[in-house]
Amino acid sequence: MSLATLDYYILGEISVCIFAAVMCYNIFATFSPYERSHRFFLYSSISSFAASFFNIISVICISNHEIVPIWVSTIVTTIHFLFLLATPFFMTHYAYELSYVNRKRSKWGYIIPGVSFVIYIIILLLNTHTGWVFKHTAEAGYVKGPLKNITYIMAGAYIFTTLLFAIFNRKYMAKRVFITFMVYPIIAFAIIAVQFIFPRILLTGIATFSAVLVSYITIQSDMLKVDLTTGLFTEHTLQKQLTLKKNKGVVYILSIDNLSFIQNHLTSYQLNNVLLKIARKLQKELGVFVYHPTTNRFCAVVKSFDELTPKIPEFQHFFQELNEDRVLEIPVPMEIYQAAMEFDEGEKNYNSIMEIINNLLLRAKSTGDKSLLTCNENVLRDLEYKKFIFDILKRELNLSSKQFQVYYQPIYSLKENRFVYMEALSRLRDTERGHISPVDFVEVAESKGLIEQLGDVAFEKVCKFICDNKDVVNAVSINFSVNQIAAPNIVKKIMNTIERFNLAPSNIIIELTESVFIENFEPIFKNITELSQKGVKFYLDDFGTGYSNLANVIALPFSTVKMDRSLVLMMEESSRNVNLVSNLISTFKGANLQILVEGVETEVQNNLVKSAGADFIQGFLYSRPLPANECLELLRK
Repeated sequence: MSLATLDYYILGEISVCIFAAVMCYNIFATFSPYERSHRFFLYSSISSFAASFFNIISVICISNHEIVPIWVSTIVTTIHFLFLLATPFFMTHYAYELSYVNRKRSKWGYIIPGVSFVIYIIILLLNTHTGWVFKHTAEAGYVKGPLKNITYIMAGAYIFTTLLFAIFNRKYMAKRVFITFMVYPIIAFAIIAVQFIFPRILLTGIATFSAVLVSYITIQSDMLKVDLTTGLFTEHTLQKQLTLKKNKGVVYILSIDNLSFIQNHLTSYQLNNVLLKIARKLQKELGVFVYHPTTNRFCAVVKSFDELTPKIPEFQHFFQELNEDRVLEIPVPMEIYQAAMEFDEGEKNYNSIMEIINNLLLRAKSTGDKSLLTCNENVLRDLEYKKFIFDILKRELNLSSKQFQVYYQPIYSLKENRFVYMEALSRLRDTERGHISPVDFVEVAESKGLIEQLGDVAFEKVCKFICDNKDVVNAVSINFSVNQIAAPNIVKKIMNTIERFNLAPSNIIIELTESVFIENFEPIFKNITELSQKGVKFYLDDFGTGYSNLANVIALPFSTVKMDRSLVLMMEESSRNVNLVSNLISTFKGANLQILVEGVETEVQNNLVKSAGADFIQGFLYSRPLPANECLELLRK
């Protein structure tokens, strides 16, 4: 049977089947099914393909109604009508997801379309007996019912709803998303109008598929390249542009250092609203080549420093206003650091550029410099030094290393008038460039993904030290990074190491900084609680330098709070500060927490700390960090 013998023109439906099938395959092969907007788009694509496919089969049945059983034609046509409305139904949900990406979605946005679609399904099921929408007869073939236009009316309602979503949420949407949802209803209505004028030319599939196709071209195909919260390109596009750029330019990075903490105190809507405002400001000042490579970073590519430099004071003023905006409710001021690097036509290696800029941002953070840092000879020398440290760490992070050592600083108990514990401190000594500062090699380890390996090797060395000197060493505290304590297997790893060296869990004290309160808290809480129940002790290190408070401290099973040296220096300034620190210590002790004050270097500081009520003291006045053998000798004395 040729297509020419049919009563309808179905070439458009066949084309839709082909293109929709290709699109569905590409979506399956490319996008994650775990994001809801992706799923709705996938359902829309599948429905569009199914609607056109069953429409073709239905037309064949209708054109051959004398020989095709009525029940076959009825089932096929019913399935066609079902998928015909399913496409705009799922597209409505897709639009709802994207139009409310910056705001909290109401459940009614899903319930109302869902209920109407269920009613439509019931009407279709009843139609096999009532003939309200259509019916098939052996004599006349396909006959329209009194509700023949219900599918088109409901499809129009869904399309109009999508239009309303876009209009009402315009200020919360990226520009390309808004334009897409404004354009596709116009195309769909136009095609449906042609269908009514020329009923023998089947365009229903094209009408539904047009919405899917427009969305795919403008949004979904770029889902991995465009951040829909801000409308900015992602890192993939940035890397591609730098590779293809034919002339020199400047890469500019703006980093919000404390965004993780801010994120934990804002709703999703509030955070996305902040990011959207930043994106619009950068686009306004720097043009279209603005990117959002990570949540806390924005990037731009400009022609020269002459174009960028005048904008920096404007950005600083903008963030000051943003921090003071009471509507946004930002809990603490955003700490921004900025860096830029000029590149030539022949020097556009993306990884090299980002490595230099990351080094600049680390320097800005360590020095607190909020101005724009640029690449110079000192930066390049520093980068080479960090590469040297990285190579040393890769070579020396093992148990047999003589250069990666653990030093120990005794901790003095005021109650017992003797050294009772000690803190383990990692050192990198006697390298090709002499002794390397812990500040430098820890920074490199963190930036290069070696911090967990560093922590594991140090922990092994500490356990061996305790095992070999049980007659003198009671317990040792050791610093753990947030990533290390949050690792899924950390509890098993720690307990296995303790058992392997025949130690008691109480021999180990794990020190954590206040960063535990601004990272992914749930796995950290789980691991700390489990280790504490097994007998491992925990200290909160460097209290007074971050964002923790009494409520946060009590939430985790800390036994001791280590007060930072900055509080000791503050006590020397005035009697008022002495009272403040003393009251703080009393509050902690009232919560059954012991107090260890570190950084005590003078007798004046020592007397102040004692009078404030500290339980333990650690500092150069009592002992500097010592090699293992010297520390043991001191303890034996």
